[in-house]
Amino acid sequence: MLEQFARLNAKTVSLKISGNLPLLDVTDLCGVLALLDEHHSWYIYAMIEQRRAYNMELLHKYIQQLVIQEMRKREFKSRKVKLMDFAYGVTKAALFAHFNPRGKCKVCNGLGFKAAKRCEHCNGKGTREYNWSEKVQYGFPSRRDLTRDWYRKSCGYYDQFIESILHEIAAELSEKLNKVRKQAIAYKRLESAVLFDDDL
Repeated sequence: MLEQFARLNAKTVSLKISGNLPLLDVTDLCGVLALLDEHHSWYIYAMIEQRRAYNMELLHKYIQQLVIQEMRKREFKSRKVKLMDFAYGVTKAALFAHFNPRGKCKVCNGLGFKAAKRCEHCNGKGTREYNWSEKVQYGFPSRRDLTRDWYRKSCGYYDQFIESILHEIAAELSEKLNKVRKQAIAYKRLESAVLFDDDL
């Protein structure tokens, strides 16, 4: 999915892509994003590193609000961190981990599965996970009193909540992109059939 979007954006230089030609053009890309809410655009442009800081900030604000809503819905209150600071910190940590993978999972070698089964070590992601201590340090850098155990117990649920939102965004983008690709393939086949008929 990312390769298709990256190929359609001339400014994308950091993503290594294969030699396959894309089926889509810029009009198709705009059409895919136009069918979805704006946070999908923030996600994909952050992933392919176009105005990443700007799009990450917009995505952070959007997800932070969802975290706050979820906290209020569950009537959760942290004893050590204020509501806004908690939502900001856990969102910052989860987004950083999602957009900056540590590398390939050592168990499945980045495939996401092993022996035809989803890798339990990386939960099928194919990447190495950040530990709780690292997430505390990144999400709450000025709070030396917060421990990995605190993050696991207090932030663990919201960390997974944010990850599920990000996966949902990626899935929706992939679904829309695949539909456009299928339409492009069908159109090429129809075009070839018409040319073939004209030769008769």
